Amino acid sequence: MSETKALNVLLAPEGQLQGNGQLRESFHERRDRKGSDYPMWFLNSSLVIKFNISDKEGYEAVVAEESSTIAWLKLRFGGEKFTKTLDTEELWEYASLPPEPPEIKDISTQE
Repeated sequence: MSETKALNVLLAPEGQLQGNGQLRESFHERRDRKGSDYPMWFLNSSLVIKFNISDKEGYEAVVAEESSTIAWLKLRFGGEKFTKTLDTEELWEYASLPPEPPEIKDISTQE
């Protein structure tokens, strides 16, 4: 039986939230401190469409039960904050992993 509840969402253009790896660190910090079942999920652009967060392509989102979590992430990364009723079982199934690590850029100078 699925459970739907009103959750807090932060929506931003793709890369704005997860681009530099700080959002991934934030996921790890919260789950280390509050447990692996801490209700916070990352939705890449295909999941944003799947969960009907936005009908526009090229957006990513973070969803959390605690409004303070989303408020803090909005201050840190920007984006649009709102609430939406979502199925938490589906979120755990599809969006429980933190964002991928950022791409490592080779900034060395070669002669």
